[in-house]
Amino acid sequence: MEDKVTAFARESFPQMSEEERREAIRSLRKLIDEEMFAMAAGADEEPPPGKCPRCGHWHVVKRGKDADGGQRYLCRECSHTFRASTLKVFATTKLDRATWMRYAECHVDLLTLREVRDKCGVSLKTAWFMRHRVLEAISASMPPFRSSAGDGMQIDETYLRESFKGNRKNAECGIPRPARKRHEHVDNYEQICVLTGVNDAGDMFFEMAGRGNMTDDRAAEFLEGKVASGAVVTTDGSRAYPNVLKALDVRRHDVSPSGKHGINVVNNLHSRLIGFLDGFKGVATRRLWNYLAWFKWLWTFKVGRSAEAVTDMVVKHAGSNTYRTTWRGCKNTPYPFYDYWVKQAGWDEKARAALPLAALGA
Repeated sequence: MEDKVTAFARESFPQMSEEERREAIRSLRKLIDEEMFAMAAGADEEPPPGKCPRCGHWHVVKRGKDADGGQRYLCRECSHTFRASTLKVFATTKLDRATWMRYAECHVDLLTLREVRDKCGVSLKTAWFMRHRVLEAISASMPPFRSSAGDGMQIDETYLRESFKGNRKNAECGIPRPARKRHEHVDNYEQICVLTGVNDAGDMFFEMAGRGNMTDDRAAEFLEGKVASGAVVTTDGSRAYPNVLKALDVRRHDVSPSGKHGINVVNNLHSRLIGFLDGFKGVATRRLWNYLAWFKWLWTFKVGRSAEAVTDMVVKHAGSNTYRTTWRGCKNTPYPFYDYWVKQAGWDEKARAALPLAALGA
């Protein structure tokens, strides 16, 4: 097959003008991307939805067909009708499949938004929305964090600077503090604590656990349900963990002294995470959760696989999961831990009520 295609191209291309050759190459490239997308996404036939994409209820029955023959379903709980493709990434888009295939390649290569814009032929705004729509969808494909009695686990936290990137011109409430230079020292309250855990099987979790140093209360809140009774946990010398882990009935709580390598796996994870985020020249704190999910997905699925296999996996995972955040929802994503700035400003209830919803997370 390859020989026939190559022979046809060699015979036909010399007879074309330069513009005709360029157009033929663009058409072939688009056709190849569309075929690659179809193979990565699987069969065109829509699988049964399983549950309602709007309310999540499982009582779903068939309810007629659309004009194109697509099966519709009815949710007995919320009475909405829908198709299996409702709220799927590739079902509610005007972009063709070839563009999405090119974006999947950009996604795996961690290209910047401007590079995505140039490679996919879309606007910068569309490139940004494509990124976050895919991130929301693929995050649902992550395996759950598993922990059981006897499992080894390392827990530590890292601190990331709070960033209001992207809000200088567009945010209704502006920046509640003076702008900071990237390498300028910041106070502890301007750093976001990211609690991280990794077990012997390589499963991991990330939790944005508030501002500043880890406390007992926050450790208890985010570790409950993640650390099983009887697990073997190793942490650093932080005072936030001993009482919490004792209450969770941890069999042995090892404390790694400074300079030792008892938590080298989680420290290596933090080093890679910071390097990953630095590649984007700073990540807005209210978008940080998506990038943590992106890093976790890459760590889980990219290791040991070829770039082509990972690209196909991006298409498959993004196409099989739903998203809920619209463009307006992205714009109104709340600023995490914004109450601190409200208290610092001493705003009364009237001033607080005047703040946009995105600031307060309402």
